[in-house]
Amino acid sequence: MKLLDCILDYQERFNRKACQVSTNYKYLETFKVNFCLTDLHHLFGLHKITRDYASQTKPAIQAGVFILEDFRNILLYNDVIERISLYEFIGDIFYFKITSCCIVAKDLSKNTMKLDVIFFEDKNKRSAVLGLRRDKSGVFKPVTLHFTSAKKYAKVRKTDVKEMKWL
Repeated sequence: MKLLDCILDYQERFNRKACQVSTNYKYLETFKVNFCLTDLHHLFGLHKITRDYASQTKPAIQAGVFILEDFRNILLYNDVIERISLYEFIGDIFYFKITSCCIVAKDLSKNTMKLDVIFFEDKNKRSAVLGLRRDKSGVFKPVTLHFTSAKKYAKVRKTDVKEMKWL
């Protein structure tokens, strides 16, 4: 998917919407995930290639002013392309319910991003990861989308997602 297509799709399916997730983990039986269009700026890693704010990149992309290929000489360009390729993983989780496990981050030994919930799916030797962080009001927001080593979560306790309901 191209960057503009991802933004338009996210705007239609996720922006300003909330999803309630129910798990079999007794300390986090249900939680709410809020989605905002500006989430994509960090999920795709655009902050790694531009100094523009999330609120600036969205209209620039839609106007055709922000062209991803213009940044291909920047070292982290390929990381951004890889993250954009993971966009459909978000829909797989919240619409198609393909990923049934999430990890509660208290079990992670190294949690430098301070993630609270992690959805992941193994793809060969790597895992696609969507990380959520709880804000001060107790609502979860997507904060990272990337590939990591499949071994990273191999021995970590997982919990099943029982239900996802759009609010």
